[in-house]
Amino acid sequence: MKTALSLPGQPEIGCVAFVQHQRFECVGIRPYVTRAGRDVQLSLWVGRCADCGAPFDLVTPRRTGAVRVDRRRCAEHRDPKRRVKVLAGAEA
Repeated sequence: MKTALSLPGQPEIGCVAFVQHQRFECVGIRPYVTRAGRDVQLSLWVGRCADCGAPFDLVTPRRTGAVRVDRRRCAEHRDPKRRVKVLAGAEA
């Protein structure tokens, strides 16, 4: 199940966004050709694992509007059935 949390859709390189106090930085934008032959752009993000703090990469489409976030942990701690806990008193 994907979470409803999101990142900005058209960030510039160096843009920083937060998802429930978890920091993501846009480190690149690259062209991509879809299976249908359309030319699109992808945003490359670097975040830190919500469990261990190890850096991990996240790729999202670069389009108008917000983009859903489906990963908030590194490959070692990835578990789609487990939600990231938000500290008590922290805003979601």
